[in-house]
Amino acid sequence: MNKKIINILLPLPFNHTFQYFCNVNERIDIGDFVTVPFKNKEIVGCVWENKNKSNKKLPQNKIRFIEKKLNFPALTKQNREFINWVSNYTMNNLGEILKLCLSVKAIFKKKKEIEELEENFINLKSNKTLLTEEQLNAKKFIIEKINDKKFSTVVIDGVAGSGKTEVYFEAINKCLKDKKQILVLLPEISMTMQWFDRFKKKFKVNPLLWHSDIKLSKKIKIWNSIIKGNINIIVGARSALFLPFKNLGLIVVDEEHDQSFKQEEGTIYNARDMSVVRANISNIPIILCSATLSIETKLNILEKKYEVVKLKNRFGNAGFPEIKIVDLNEFPPEKGMWLSKEVYDALKKTIESGNQALFFLNRRGFAPYVFCNSCQKKMSCPNCDVGLVFHKNTNSLMCHHCGYKGSFESHKKICKEKKNETDFFLYGPGVERIYEEIKNFNKSLKIEILTSDIMKKKGIGESILRKFEKEEINVIIGTQILSKGHHFPKLTLVVIVDADFGFMGGDLRAAEKTFQLLTQVSGRSGRSQLSGKVLIQSTMPDNIILKNIKKFDLNGFFLEELNTRKDSGLPPFKKLCSLMLVSRNEKKLNNFCKKMKENINLSSDFEVLGPAPPFISFIRGKYRKRFLVRCSKNKNIQSFINSWLKKFKIPFDLKVSIDIDPYNFS
Repeated sequence: MNKKIINILLPLPFNHTFQYFCNVNERIDIGDFVTVPFKNKEIVGCVWENKNKSNKKLPQNKIRFIEKKLNFPALTKQNREFINWVSNYTMNNLGEILKLCLSVKAIFKKKKEIEELEENFINLKSNKTLLTEEQLNAKKFIIEKINDKKFSTVVIDGVAGSGKTEVYFEAINKCLKDKKQILVLLPEISMTMQWFDRFKKKFKVNPLLWHSDIKLSKKIKIWNSIIKGNINIIVGARSALFLPFKNLGLIVVDEEHDQSFKQEEGTIYNARDMSVVRANISNIPIILCSATLSIETKLNILEKKYEVVKLKNRFGNAGFPEIKIVDLNEFPPEKGMWLSKEVYDALKKTIESGNQALFFLNRRGFAPYVFCNSCQKKMSCPNCDVGLVFHKNTNSLMCHHCGYKGSFESHKKICKEKKNETDFFLYGPGVERIYEEIKNFNKSLKIEILTSDIMKKKGIGESILRKFEKEEINVIIGTQILSKGHHFPKLTLVVIVDADFGFMGGDLRAAEKTFQLLTQVSGRSGRSQLSGKVLIQSTMPDNIILKNIKKFDLNGFFLEELNTRKDSGLPPFKKLCSLMLVSRNEKKLNNFCKKMKENINLSSDFEVLGPAPPFISFIRGKYRKRFLVRCSKNKNIQSFINSWLKKFKIPFDLKVSIDIDPYNFS
């Protein structure tokens, strides 16, 4: 049999292709999907450009034949280029990035023909939307970019409630008429109920949804439709970025500043940044959208790399809410309470007016700190060096990092220092405690709590939001999950219970994250013709971030933060890479870190900081140490790290995670 060698990329943790034989008469091209024998099993791979770095030729008796070519359209050149680029930049193995693309493995095992999705998006007639002059100007600019049929990055910089979504809906409508595929990335798919209502109202159909909770049978149909190039709109979480689009015409990243676009574990990448790369490779426009832009996006606008359209006014006749900082030093709450008299007065007035209130506190549970009354020690997680949080609803102590859970009673053990049964002292407020406090203030109020814990329970979170939207609930208390894009016409009071919490810890992005979060939460108030009010409780009323929020001075904050970052040599003016070393064996971890420190490639272009323990140095039963590498933006930080790591054989029980452009420093 005449045979030829082809290179196959497998969705496994390898950074190279594997050689296989195929029949020379069989037409197999780059991008085709094939099944191949690998060790003692059969696996699906993709025909790829040669990525073998070794020049050694494999003996022909060691090369095996492919099993068969699969009956699917080939992975396009643009998809392959994107996978290569992401792998090179993020330093993830090439096979691991391909695995993100081939996420629906069951599709390749289907013996029956895959059922086609209904073609809902062909010749779609959308409802006409009444737009303001600002929105019309933004729409015109974006449509011109789409008509240019080339890569561009357009930022919709609009205040909360200005109608940014309606503007990019017009761009989506244009691309549908051009018979293109559209990808919309949202930070919290489970929290986008109102977004889907608006989409359905505009387009009369639902988009295709892609996230981890979608049924496998549905995912198979969607993946098949996308690789065939059928016209559709995909709305998804960050993983949707790696779907095998054949006919992509537009990418939209809503709430582009949101930190949930950063995949922090496993295959580490930033979906927002990789979306811009994907649009560039596909030579199509991308829209980034937010009321509180990220520092990186703001700098790219100032450097003219991104173009921007601004929406400075709220839609309709809605004005901006009145924002007041409540100085807890001067007006502290009553003993044992966490809400000031001014908050209660405002809540009473709001309810009497028939309106609604939102209380924001980014702490789940009842009390974030639990101390032993006998020895005064904090109750800590056995698997992490963090304190346990008391959840009164379940009468349990929980770790929010590893998921450890123990009953409250079982932790009332005999204290080592005093021979009596321990009592606990609960300190600090969580959302459950604020619920209890407000309920004691007015037992007739209908109050609900909304956190990520509740959102995980199918249908519960959506039900709470629907009730709040229908005014069946007076007060909603929640964490940052409430900051994302909600519109409640009767919500006129927003209370930020503890504005100081976000300034704690050693995170270089603390100021940016806190400003964005508090501004987003404040933007929920007064989004209709009713005037809104925001009360921010703080012991630091003179904090410059809070003053900027009070004035709605986004530009002032960004310029000040950019100057601080520039003076400190921090991103986005410098490039950072985090190398996190993790092991269950602390001694082995320290020894390996010492070895790495002694073998750093000395260079004036690269600065290596560490090793140092991160803010949480022991988590899920493993010890952690971090190196940080810093350099100028034009330097190849990946090359430096590669040459450094090549000097070592990493022990099997020690893991090194590389994070280019780290976002979280906890």
